[in-house]
Amino acid sequence: MEWFKLQSLYERKTYRIVQKHVKAILQGIPINNASLNTYEYLINANITDEQIKKMFIEIYSTIGLNYGNRINKELEKVQKANILFNDVLLEQILLFLSNEGGVKIVSVRNTLIESLILAIKESLKENATVIEIQNAIYNIAKKSGTFYKWQALRIARTETTSASGLAAIETARQSNLVMTKKWISAQDDRTRLDHFIDNGQIVELDEPFIMASGAKLDYPGDTKAPPNEVVNCRCTIGFIPKRDADGMLILKNKA
Repeated sequence: MEWFKLQSLYERKTYRIVQKHVKAILQGIPINNASLNTYEYLINANITDEQIKKMFIEIYSTIGLNYGNRINKELEKVQKANILFNDVLLEQILLFLSNEGGVKIVSVRNTLIESLILAIKESLKENATVIEIQNAIYNIAKKSGTFYKWQALRIARTETTSASGLAAIETARQSNLVMTKKWISAQDDRTRLDHFIDNGQIVELDEPFIMASGAKLDYPGDTKAPPNEVVNCRCTIGFIPKRDADGMLILKNKA
């Protein structure tokens, strides 16, 4: 399946996963003790890094393993791959979420908290009563689906590309093939200018793409890249096996 059609499918799956987790998190915020002085504390205390991490594990395991398997099957057409592929890839995904992914998890948690508090503040009148505060939290965080659906959409658009990009690069690194990688952008009016310019850029597998902006990305959606390079990015990555002068595949470990 063409990547940009597959991406749409993945984004819908990611959206459903995020919506489920965000809804559960918001439903868990206690409102009975909320007052003008305590509601921000209650929100901060009841939206945790661990809750967000569970969401990311499901996203990256679902989307990452699926896309990683697709990349793996393509590479297997060229050279037989690792029979323990799924176990190894899942281990790499969990390792990422425990290390580099920590910054992403904290960022998503903070944004969710700030967005919720802002939405509540904007709905309150000056000198709001306890009942009005509790009703505001209930209406925004629990009753209306608008808030968590918008948060889910915001997260899903970015994490679909990040999860598939991470899985693709880790899959390629597991392969015994020596390869280069290629940046592939959508080439439409929604594509960032530097990503549009860098469409087709080819670099060594373990070297970064140097974007027109000067940013260095290991893969589309690279979690270590600046937000302006990854938020809502729809690019993907391709791999090109290297061959020697005789046309034979170059392998990392020759049998």
